[in-house]
Amino acid sequence: MRQVWQTTVFLLVVILFFLIYKLPAKFVYQQFETNTQLELQGISGSIWSGHVEHIQLPQITLDKLDWQLSPLALLFGEAAIKWQLNDSGIALSGELILSSDIISLTNTHGNIDVLAITQRLANSELLLAGIIVVSIDEIKLDQQNIIAAAGAFDWQQAGLLAPENIAFGGFNANFANQAGRLILQLSDTGGAVSLSGEMVFTRFAAFQYTMKLGIHDTSVPGLLEGFNQLGHVDVDGTITIRDSGNLM
Repeated sequence: MRQVWQTTVFLLVVILFFLIYKLPAKFVYQQFETNTQLELQGISGSIWSGHVEHIQLPQITLDKLDWQLSPLALLFGEAAIKWQLNDSGIALSGELILSSDIISLTNTHGNIDVLAITQRLANSELLLAGIIVVSIDEIKLDQQNIIAAAGAFDWQQAGLLAPENIAFGGFNANFANQAGRLILQLSDTGGAVSLSGEMVFTRFAAFQYTMKLGIHDTSVPGLLEGFNQLGHVDVDGTITIRDSGNLM
């Protein structure tokens, strides 16, 4: 009798594991979609290895997200998800780790086509150009604070295409964690426009920034005219821009 009971329990565990392993990703999403701020369309595959054709965000739609969930990590109490976004304007891949009340985004690399993205934004009067190279070593959050952060964004061949066609040059933002805040140090990497400053993000997507803009090359068509329209020019030839807000 004991052997029959053990065999029955074993079979039930195998059947349960098989059902979970084959559980459609679309079914799982439907259980939570009313509580999300985004809409997933064209979901296929399972919770372990799946695909989303379209990600509808409030301001933009992104395409083609693939993921793989590691069963081995679950044995250690973590959900480790390798993901890849192959949108026409964004090519990114990385790993998302969920452990207790901590979320970690690690080893995230790729490129963002600035023009392709700004063309999709509703009511955008500006068309920007260039490629942003993304390199995120780690961003780790708990329910209250930013625990760790390290990485950089490199905006190459930056420029404005509309309403004017103006070449800026290149910009860089290195970021790190300081006392629970995400600090981005801004600088230029050469070109017509100079940049220095700092941008600060808190845990709840509130931000503030201070930037100083200047001109290295006044011969670039339209640059000086546009620069003078930004605001008061200081004695050192730069314009200081400050702002704050919330991304959510």
